[in-house]
Amino acid sequence: MYLTLLGALFAGLGLAMAWYGLRPLAVLPRLLRAEVRRPEAVTDADDGEFVAVRGTARAAGETVSAPFTGSDCLGFEFEVTERQPFAVGIPWLDARLDDGVATRSFALEGPDGSNGRLAVRPSPRRFALDTASTVVGVGAKETLPDRIRQFVDAREGLGPVAGWIAAIPFFGARRYVERRIDPGETYLVAGRVEREEGGSLGLTGDLMITDRSVRGLALSRLWRATFPLLAAAVFVAVGLWAIAA
Repeated sequence: MYLTLLGALFAGLGLAMAWYGLRPLAVLPRLLRAEVRRPEAVTDADDGEFVAVRGTARAAGETVSAPFTGSDCLGFEFEVTERQPFAVGIPWLDARLDDGVATRSFALEGPDGSNGRLAVRPSPRRFALDTASTVVGVGAKETLPDRIRQFVDAREGLGPVAGWIAAIPFFGARRYVERRIDPGETYLVAGRVEREEGGSLGLTGDLMITDRSVRGLALSRLWRATFPLLAAAVFVAVGLWAIAA
């Protein structure tokens, strides 16, 4: 009986890992089938159609300040991880302490800026930002840079490294990771178009935004999914063996 319960636990953990690994891959089939368009070529898209558009990001109003670098940007995603002895994460043994997103509406322009604009309004709570990361690493006993210290002080529940973790060699180091949408840079934005008031189309909702090519994005996500999917297969196999024993 106990072996069966243990097997069910392992199988359940394996399925959870599989879901974690497969979730970022869900958009890839549609993205690989879609033709990458210029912003001005979206005018003939149907309302609700999934499209992929490449263009230069331009501010359509206010910008937002990135949390760790202070850069003025059109949107950002951040996460804070800590090296802990009992955590299982990516990188290995890193536990996620905090994360979040913020965005502003912006526009995509064609290569020369003269071919019209496409409005982009990502969801303020949920969008996938797959761009180059800026990482600030701080050791367990190192002094935080002023901007990061202000961020930590302002975030509820994000206190200093626990003393017992800092006392263990090689543990307690934190990574402050920031990904941004910078004005003037080229991005690929994929999602569904929605007709706005006045008849113009815009990209809205749960968007995928990247500075990679479609192929580069697919390879990157497949690589990141490798470990959780392999771990999931091992856990499910062990769980099924225990249930059948």
